[in-house]
Amino acid sequence: MAEGLSDPAPVKLVILPCTCPGLSRAGLRYHLESIHGPMVVDEPDVSRRFTTYVHHYVRDLPSRDDSILEDRDAVTIIRTPTMADLAMSKSNAAYRDRIGPDEDNFREIEGSVALLAHEIEVAPYADEAPAKLFIFRDAALDLGSGWAEELSKIVADKNLHGAVVNDAKVIEGHFPYAQFDEIGLSKGCDIPELVAVIGAAALAHFGAADTKILLTEPVRFI
Repeated sequence: MAEGLSDPAPVKLVILPCTCPGLSRAGLRYHLESIHGPMVVDEPDVSRRFTTYVHHYVRDLPSRDDSILEDRDAVTIIRTPTMADLAMSKSNAAYRDRIGPDEDNFREIEGSVALLAHEIEVAPYADEAPAKLFIFRDAALDLGSGWAEELSKIVADKNLHGAVVNDAKVIEGHFPYAQFDEIGLSKGCDIPELVAVIGAAALAHFGAADTKILLTEPVRFI
């Protein structure tokens, strides 16, 4: 067995695909939501090992600036009980003959990114929020350093719809952001004001880290 595949810890795989040339953001969403996602769920040899399978479709932010993570139209999150489950979800005929080939219909391998993330749930139900904000930082996260506690105060103060803190490791592609937050947004949330509040807290906690954000709409398949 390959190193790490017997690790009993829960696994979180985060995928940021590079959209195929000529495919619009709306076209990518249609393919992922109407074709690829249902196809994955329909193949039990692939999806029965998933504890969660969530697509996040990128939306335009109310104001555009250099803090937006450009050239990303979706984020997929897959959780499995172990690394062995994740490996077995791909080592079967259904993935080889159907799921894998369909990935070439919406994403380019060059430029796509895959991360393994260690997560702390700050507040539940972020995956069920009507919108989710991803905040990526080029910063090292000590999971015991207190950032989750800092974020939990903001979640309570702003009545947010869940939040998760992540420490990430790149396993495919290139991605400079080793830490990211997932913020479940309530309807009517003042996004620019929230970004400013979290940014000020993060500056005090992490220092002046390069930070990028994505506004997304989560769609949970599993």
